[in-house]
Amino acid sequence: MTERTEQNIARAMKLKNDILSSYSNLLNHPSRLNYINVLNAINPETIHISDFKVPGWRSTNALTELNSKLKELKSCIKEIQKRDYLSITPKVEDIKVVYKWIETFNVPHCYFQVFFDKVYGISFKQILSIISDSDNEGSVFSIEQDTKNQNKTTIKIRSNAGCEIAYKVDEPCHHSVRKEMGRGRLLFYVSFQGGMAYLDLDNLKSMLSIKDDEF
Repeated sequence: MTERTEQNIARAMKLKNDILSSYSNLLNHPSRLNYINVLNAINPETIHISDFKVPGWRSTNALTELNSKLKELKSCIKEIQKRDYLSITPKVEDIKVVYKWIETFNVPHCYFQVFFDKVYGISFKQILSIISDSDNEGSVFSIEQDTKNQNKTTIKIRSNAGCEIAYKVDEPCHHSVRKEMGRGRLLFYVSFQGGMAYLDLDNLKSMLSIKDDEF
């Protein structure tokens, strides 16, 4: 993700400079001057919040080329502005439920996010601390509507804001299984065997508040 972002920033800055140097005569027209201001404002720091409308010029070959360059620049900016970190993902609708559960039964809760190579954990208390600070939005967490999960509003917290619980994960083997049901129906599904997570026991005990003599 970091490499993708860096590559697109480099490409975007080259496009910006090419457009300003090669198409300045077209951009100096009164109807296009605003694009000079927009382009001059783009730098590696501001590009994460930059935006503009691709005009759609096509009346001459030169304007078509300029429009194509601006379209490519816009595409790079969209890639740069995508979330560039893996995340721990509590749903907003679950926050109230979990908070009520803790308030009622005084049972601590933790979230664990399992990736293909590592496992991260974070306490519910820390989640509340992170999302209650508006200065963290955009850098430590973001709030998105997840199209893959019925557009439910989900909080995306940087995984490294949590604690590394497993420093390595071996994926399980998997194979298809056919199960014969009653009345001749067949059910096909995937079965998993094996797999291993290599735990950082100190981090796990610390997160779950487990003493050495209780483990």
